[in-house]
Amino acid sequence: MTNEMPRLGYFLTQTFWDDANRLLDFQLSIKPKNMHFHTMSMFHYERIPLAQRELVRTKGYFEMRVSTNLFYGLESEFAVLPYPVPKGNLGLRRYQFFTYPIRVLHYAIGLYLVKLSQDLVHQFYRKNNRIHSAYGGHLVFDEASNKLQLNYDSVWYKPHYQKFRQKVRAEVKGDLTDKVVIRLDIQNYFEEVDVSKLLSLLDEFVKPSINKQMKFDAVVRSEISAFYEFVANKRTGIPQADNDIISAFLGYLLLIFADLKIDDLLNQTGSVLSSHRIYRYMDDIYVILLFKSSAKRIERENFVSELGPKLSDILYSGFNLRLNTKTRLYWLSDEKDVEDLLKNLKRVSPGYELPDDDRKANPQEMVDLIIKQLEKLKRRSLDPTFDNRSDVDDEILKQVYDKSVANLLKKKENLAAISAVFRNFNFDIVAAQPREILILLLLDPTASVEFEKYLCQKTNFSSRDVSLILMYLCQTAFSSNILTARLQSSAYIAEVIRVCTSNMIPSHNPGYFGLRFDQIEKLARYSNVIDQTHLRVVCERRADLSVALNHLLNEVHALCRHLDAAAAGSGKEYNGDRVIDFLVNFGVANTTVLKMRNLFDRRNKNPVSHADVLAWPVTDSEYSDYRISVGQCLAQLL
Repeated sequence: MTNEMPRLGYFLTQTFWDDANRLLDFQLSIKPKNMHFHTMSMFHYERIPLAQRELVRTKGYFEMRVSTNLFYGLESEFAVLPYPVPKGNLGLRRYQFFTYPIRVLHYAIGLYLVKLSQDLVHQFYRKNNRIHSAYGGHLVFDEASNKLQLNYDSVWYKPHYQKFRQKVRAEVKGDLTDKVVIRLDIQNYFEEVDVSKLLSLLDEFVKPSINKQMKFDAVVRSEISAFYEFVANKRTGIPQADNDIISAFLGYLLLIFADLKIDDLLNQTGSVLSSHRIYRYMDDIYVILLFKSSAKRIERENFVSELGPKLSDILYSGFNLRLNTKTRLYWLSDEKDVEDLLKNLKRVSPGYELPDDDRKANPQEMVDLIIKQLEKLKRRSLDPTFDNRSDVDDEILKQVYDKSVANLLKKKENLAAISAVFRNFNFDIVAAQPREILILLLLDPTASVEFEKYLCQKTNFSSRDVSLILMYLCQTAFSSNILTARLQSSAYIAEVIRVCTSNMIPSHNPGYFGLRFDQIEKLARYSNVIDQTHLRVVCERRADLSVALNHLLNEVHALCRHLDAAAAGSGKEYNGDRVIDFLVNFGVANTTVLKMRNLFDRRNKNPVSHADVLAWPVTDSEYSDYRISVGQCLAQLL
């Protein structure tokens, strides 16, 4: 590899790669004991042969594919595939499925940022006793050994969410006369996070000595931004993927700077406030205001009225984030507001299953309540507004995650009661609280068979149907070949399922123009070829084909220049004619050479490179034809 430009290897070391592999291995190791990790990605990763996972861990793999940036061109091996996940009423989240190697790469880059920010987070931010925040994990490097510390709390959200919720609940006790709570809800948070903004803030506020030590400079910021633009198809945002502790950390990290700004704002308004606190779990923010008892009602109302827009301005002007209509104000002197706040606090994001901390019923009483809740669901009619959660007590069914409750559910008399409920059950109602109802339904073999038949009979899948089938497959270890095959026919998730069920890493045929890796590895020494590959792939993803065509030509042009011994010292004179002469002398097929000749001519009539009145945009079919020809040319050259 030449030293023309830095790559990920400029800052990302083998140590971070090793730690990223350890982190993913640790998540897989606790999957058998924890249903939270029974997700599509985790099933795929654990079924990849150990020999292939061991290959990914090696120094050679890291140095050849990752540190050189060659991975950008290995589109099958390092694939990120989008698919929709339902939220709320009819909303959809943009989730991503990561193949094993790019999940490790995402983790490695994230761990670099964990280490970079560790002093700022632990030695300054967390010492502020007015701010309490969490993200569902605890990733930290031991200062003495410089090693990533891994234990259950590192990746398991429950204790962190539980602590957050307990702290907010503690604020709703005692004398509430002078207390107000503002809950801030950020619109499409993960999709709106600006990675470049996060990196700029870290550059400004991390100690210069740490930045210097970790090479955190403009080059590194550019490389990390480019990676996340690649992952998001040039959109803003950070990935949303199942069990993705690194994305959770990145989302948490950006908002520590918002927490500090909000804290500064409230510190400057001491005329009516006695104190304040900020509690945050990821992007779920509760600002607690305690007014001085001497402050009149009109003063409090004016203060809150002025504060709301200021908080909105902080998030928008400082972080390009917008509040949505779920943002709420609670006057805790009002019993109805207290009730609404506690009810709101029970609503956790999809994927976070946590029963109410304050329930005092014994396990058998909870089992009885679960069965009564199922009976209530059975009698209900579907809500025409599509809000299948309108009369569901989330907390009751979430007790299925309590170990003592889960064990009691398997007792003979409880199983009989569950079986009775699921007899003649309307399976459309499962959507009311799918994961919890599925766990209960699968305790009854007859209901399980009937539910699978119900899913198999569905046609013209919606994204919600796809999500329900996927959830069922994850709870049954993908045992239904019929349902798996049905998902492969759905436009929403077909490619994801195809890759997921392959149970392999395509390291021998990684997706670079259909070439074998023993051909592709020669490119690792040519950094300018890799640069053009990276730029081409990004342009292809955003369907900017006129620009992509230029990079496609530059890719083969640069390679010819490296391979052509006569090109040494030729400078700018190595033009299209010399490339064509080289290809002819090399023995490339005449039809392919003619296509390359036409590609040079087409580039000159491309409006991106030449402001010619006769230039015209590149079409899909035209680009596809030239891309195939370039692949044929590269196959012969390599």
